[in-house]
Amino acid sequence: MYCRQCGGKVSGDARYCPNCGTRQEMKAICAEEPVLDELSGGERRKKAQKQGRRLGNFLVSLIALWILFMGKKDVSDVPEHILYGTDPSFFTVQDQREMTICNEDGAVCTIDIPQKMLYSKDRSCLAYIDRDRELYYLEDNEPVFIDDEVDDAKLSFHGTMVIYVRSDEAGGKEFCGYDTRMRSLERETVSSCRTFAVASDGKTAACVDTDRNNTLFLWRFGRQMTEIAGNVSEILAVSDNGKTVFYQKSDGGLFCYQDDREQKVADTKGGICFVMNESQSEMVYSEGGSTWYYAAGRKEPLRLAGVKGNVRMDCYMANMEYQREQGLILGRKSLKNMIFATDDSGNSSGRVYYLDWKEKRAKPVFNHADQFQISKDGLSILGLSDQKLYYVKDRREAEKKICLSGDMNVSQFAADGALEKVWFVTSDRGLYYIGEKEYVRLSYALDKMYGCCKEGVLFQEGRNLYLADGEEKIFVKEETDDVRILENGRAFIDADGELCSLKDLDLEGGKTSYTENSRE
Repeated sequence: MYCRQCGGKVSGDARYCPNCGTRQEMKAICAEEPVLDELSGGERRKKAQKQGRRLGNFLVSLIALWILFMGKKDVSDVPEHILYGTDPSFFTVQDQREMTICNEDGAVCTIDIPQKMLYSKDRSCLAYIDRDRELYYLEDNEPVFIDDEVDDAKLSFHGTMVIYVRSDEAGGKEFCGYDTRMRSLERETVSSCRTFAVASDGKTAACVDTDRNNTLFLWRFGRQMTEIAGNVSEILAVSDNGKTVFYQKSDGGLFCYQDDREQKVADTKGGICFVMNESQSEMVYSEGGSTWYYAAGRKEPLRLAGVKGNVRMDCYMANMEYQREQGLILGRKSLKNMIFATDDSGNSSGRVYYLDWKEKRAKPVFNHADQFQISKDGLSILGLSDQKLYYVKDRREAEKKICLSGDMNVSQFAADGALEKVWFVTSDRGLYYIGEKEYVRLSYALDKMYGCCKEGVLFQEGRNLYLADGEEKIFVKEETDDVRILENGRAFIDADGELCSLKDLDLEGGKTSYTENSRE
């Protein structure tokens, strides 16, 4: 590798040029170049290969990914890597020291294994902090250096802003914001920053300064920081433009800051579980064994009598984006008349309720549900309870449940976003599709159902993988070890050590369809 400033030779892992001292930016490797040879020396490569052999069966090859993206490209120089993980926009694989990021266009970038990775909600944007505490943002799959001495960072919901805390040269702290589109950077000096939260648009953030009596500061990008309150222990959420901030104090109590004034919401003794609407003006939260509804400006929260368990911070509706860390449901203007769930005795099952605002109470839909799914319009719901699959067409009429599984015992189900296509698994290893007038049995020896992807539901018999699109059973691939279905509905298959995308396979032919039972 050569210095971009003076042209002198620089070792692959050097941060600065030994000749002129210029900082060396990491370079993305395009699809036509070798992936790792340019960035790793011979001894480093031998060491990585030696460490790799010790991992035995845990090693997988990057060759499958390379073939997936590059077709007939020669891959003889690509070393072995461990599969690190997949998501809707990036494949990432790693060896003991480096990570290779490969996007869907085939662009490849190799970086040091980071200590923290940051993703936007749709996984199209990525930033990371490396082991030298340097912060980078990937632009067109090329690392762009932002700052060094970074303690922590968060990426905004859509990846347009990176908010982070760093140590300055004097030993103090700086609270910083980097606009990834404008490439502009702003800094604010703070004594310390124990915790901070970021609004969905990333242009507003809040931090707690421990050296100033745990003072909560609000920062709008392009403006000075504003002091809000003291003795703050935790920031729960910050709305866009900072109009609303929810937080808890060390001496107990849930507070809301709105319209430039602080209001105490309720006495709380510890952490709470909560979900919020898009504007963060409403909250449903559980604390101390009770569940409450609160809207900014109300004198006090409304206790939802009869609700058991803690509110589950899950995304229940397919058409709603969700920010898990802040319990935020984007696309939901109000929590009134929505369906929400609580955990059931701390296990994976739950209780499902309908927040009936007309009657100012939460009405139970399922007192116990091992699995449930709400339609994308938020009106209907499927629930698996006591080995029976039930359908509620209208959330307001929960008592009118329809049993879809008849006298069969169900262990699992899958459905599309509109709940129009439904499959379920029975205790005798059968897989059924629910047709208009009959059950269609698609498998007599099911070993695993993976769930729904864009094309349908994926399931396995032995090591053979099949796809069910409605009542059609389509052979996909043999020698299948694992399947990953991503947030965007795309599916990737690990078959006999090779990784491939479902959409890249030829699924024509081999379709079967047959009827098992009639439905009354």
